Amino acid sequence: MREPVTELAGAGATTAEPLWRAATSARVRDLAWCTLAPPLLSAIPREFAALAEPGGAALASWPPGALAAWQRWLASADPDLLPPTIEELSALPGAVQALAPAARSLRLGRHAERLLHFALEHGEGIELVASNLPVRRHGPHGVQTLGELDFVWRDVARGGTGGAPQGQLVHWEMATKFYLLVEPEANVEAMAPDPCTRLQAFVGPNLVDRLGDKLSHILRRQLPLSRTTEAEALLGARVDRSEIYLLGWLFYRDGVMPAGLDALGLNPAHLRGWWSTLAQWAQRVEARSPGSPGSLDSPGSPGSLDSSGTSGTSGTSGTSGTSASASSVRWHRLPRARWLSPALVPEHETEPFETLHDALAARFAEPHRELAWRREAPVMVCEMEPAGASAPGWWRERSRGFVVPPGWEERARQRAVQPPRC
Repeated sequence: MREPVTELAGAGATTAEPLWRAATSARVRDLAWCTLAPPLLSAIPREFAALAEPGGAALASWPPGALAAWQRWLASADPDLLPPTIEELSALPGAVQALAPAARSLRLGRHAERLLHFALEHGEGIELVASNLPVRRHGPHGVQTLGELDFVWRDVARGGTGGAPQGQLVHWEMATKFYLLVEPEANVEAMAPDPCTRLQAFVGPNLVDRLGDKLSHILRRQLPLSRTTEAEALLGARVDRSEIYLLGWLFYRDGVMPAGLDALGLNPAHLRGWWSTLAQWAQRVEARSPGSPGSLDSPGSPGSLDSSGTSGTSGTSGTSGTSASASSVRWHRLPRARWLSPALVPEHETEPFETLHDALAARFAEPHRELAWRREAPVMVCEMEPAGASAPGWWRERSRGFVVPPGWEERARQRAVQPPRC
């Protein structure tokens, strides 16, 4: 996709907004998102921490000096020298073949891993030791693959165990996730109080994944892998820290984040959006009279991106607090390959609400059985606003959300109440 040629074409470092929103280069935005955006969690709930080995689990933490140096480096980096986007790789099969076998996947999660790999390779005070490292055990019945270590890196600014001069050895397990909160009951207070159960109400749009199950799997299966004798033999040293690197977006019904979720360890600054049925989405959009200010998620409400580019923290969604009017809003269907960082697209990739509404209505009424996935899968859309004088003819994301098809909510509710794996 052609990108706007402006003074912000490199990284957008001249603005007060964070790099993952301000940069006009999609390569810079995605790389900044994977390294500088707020994580989903600020703490591991006690019930989940109990699943890990003693002292064997924590949330990922960059060395402060390394993170500051990385942000400065990225702000002035030449986008042409950064990892290509998924769409660029898809258009150039040869570029995929040039990657290492483990990095050739065009899946969004693997792409995020590629970006973090690049950052760890170029981070100041960081030595990348291994990535996507398979750990195998030899037994009487042959070789068993125990799993794979996402990243192992050395924090050269800190001593290792016992003050070893080579630096602490750190193991990161990365996950990039997008979950919609679907409450089993009408009121969040009616939900079971323990986090192991409540986090199951955050389900993936395809209803396969749940936040609680994912966190449990990382703690019980993935993090302990680095402390096995097989991993220690591969690395030639014992890991000092095992940490969870969890990024993503959480989506709330009609943009309203229920009260009482702070006990789940959610980061107050986590990135958030909305989800609605087609009819509810239409009602919310049409409720704004022409010329009235406000997005579907105003600054300070879930999903909005305020002047600093971060999500607000209020628990309600409103129709005031922004300078853009309803007449200056267009819409963009966000393909999965672009789900990481906020969208920035030329006007011809946007559409008015009425056009998008009719297209989604037709999609959700797909009559052909072999295309049933079209009528069953939620669609991510972005509310767009003009990017401003620095990028004329371009539109940037104002809020994002999923429009869900008929029947999805009930299927999601049934999925949410299935017993947790923790």
